Amino acid sequence: MAGRIFLLKSIFTTIPLFYLYFFKAPASVCSSIISIQRKFIWAWGKDNRTIPWVSWEKVCKPLEEGGLGIKDIRKFNCTLLAKWKWRLMSD
Repeated sequence: MAGRIFLLKSIFTTIPLFYLYFFKAPASVCSSIISIQRKFIWAWGKDNRTIPWVSWEKVCKPLEEGGLGIKDIRKFNCTLLAKWKWRLMSD
């Protein structure tokens, strides 16, 4: 499980980072990315059976609050766009 969480944080969050930084992702794209993340964490066995042991909102909480520290793609996209807008306005 720890290896899956590490891969999720390092790969599945950084691959769409470039596009999330410049464009507002549609809700369907965010939902499909979250779906891929959820299946990657919870799938096991030959049949890739998924059993979500906790809610996705709890998984996305920071480590200090008892979560796993996985970034919520919707919030992450809004944060990156706000950062881009702030840089445009301040420079």
